[in-house]
Amino acid sequence: MKKLLILMMLTAPVAAFSQSSMLDRFKQKVKNRIDQRVDQGMDKTIDKAEEEITKKPELESGENEVEEKVTASTSDAKAEKRTTASLQSYSRYDFIPGENILYNEDFSQDAIGELPLKWATNNRGETVTIESMPNKWMRLFPGSRFASPALKQLPQNFTVEMDLMLQFSGESVRTYPEVQVKLMELLPSDANARSYVKDQYAENELSLVLTPGGAEKPLNVSLESDEKGINYFSNPHKVTKTISDNSGKPIHIAIWVQKERVRYWINGDKVFDIPQAIPAKAIFNRIGYNVESSLYEEHQLGIYVSNIKVAEGTPDMRSKLMTEGKLVTHGILFDVNSDKIKPESAGVLKEIAAVLKENPTVKVKVIGHTDSDGEDAKNLDLSKRRSASVKGTLAEDFGIDAARMETDGLGESKPAADNTSNEGKAQNRRVEFIKL
Repeated sequence: MKKLLILMMLTAPVAAFSQSSMLDRFKQKVKNRIDQRVDQGMDKTIDKAEEEITKKPELESGENEVEEKVTASTSDAKAEKRTTASLQSYSRYDFIPGENILYNEDFSQDAIGELPLKWATNNRGETVTIESMPNKWMRLFPGSRFASPALKQLPQNFTVEMDLMLQFSGESVRTYPEVQVKLMELLPSDANARSYVKDQYAENELSLVLTPGGAEKPLNVSLESDEKGINYFSNPHKVTKTISDNSGKPIHIAIWVQKERVRYWINGDKVFDIPQAIPAKAIFNRIGYNVESSLYEEHQLGIYVSNIKVAEGTPDMRSKLMTEGKLVTHGILFDVNSDKIKPESAGVLKEIAAVLKENPTVKVKVIGHTDSDGEDAKNLDLSKRRSASVKGTLAEDFGIDAARMETDGLGESKPAADNTSNEGKAQNRRVEFIKL
């Protein structure tokens, strides 16, 4: 018994030592593996960095064709994403422009530095160009009122579109001038237009009032009426909302009047929809602008307007395409001399896509048309590219099967109107959908 106890006492430290040794060895093994994996990860990172460094000179020198192609395709993808994003920004835009164009003004026929023809003002306005912006613009100076040429008596159902630019510099220590966009009823003669800009008297008027806050500050928007005829609004005849200010970028304004109902959109957002804003007897026949006086210097303020379009009627796209077999739209707009679709085309594209989705067996041919400005061959190519762009947008952004759409372009060869007037040219810039 004593021998057994002595043996146990001698072997116990050895066992304890063995267990401790095994534990230490296990810890060391784990540490070694962790270190090994960390080293492997670091090696991979260094290898990748070295690879990028060695490739960079090749790319800059133009020797690595594969890399250049990848970069180019990536740039194209980014451009495509930007186009899609611009259309998505108008995803809730349900404005549909009128079918027959009554007035279209981009001031292209006016002399730089002169007040546009047939416009009336009590102060000063001039035709200008803006750097990096297409078309000409009419500059509106503070303390001025403007009245458009007399329009054909507008029907109960009409639309108005325009681009407005507000540019400000200097610290916003003073209030920027208020800008009013007006639908007006004046007696038809030019004398009455001159009387209006002098005395600010109209039979009826409805004003969209923009109160700028300056760069990166809110743009307050109000809808006001005079006290004579339009009496929906309680005193002071105003409903106010606030939108973000895109100072230095065009603000697209769209107006849709249907009898007594009026709707306004700014940059794709519906800011007003009022069912009984207009008295039944009101007959609008001019567009007007008022700009308040300002303490700012002229070079600190830039207020411009262009691309004014007035049209009548609401196109019944379903009936046109399904019953008549042909739908013509002037509401799919493109950048100048480009096949890039403007985002304000979203409402029309959405409506056309809805018709095609409701009739899944229908196939169409998309045909682009241009006006006569420019060379015949370039217009033909442009019209083909634009029709292809419409097809691509309907397929990618609105889910229409591309196999259901053919495309073609006829350039300026099939005019729908005379190319000698702005209105005629606007009628000729169109996209047709032919049921196959």
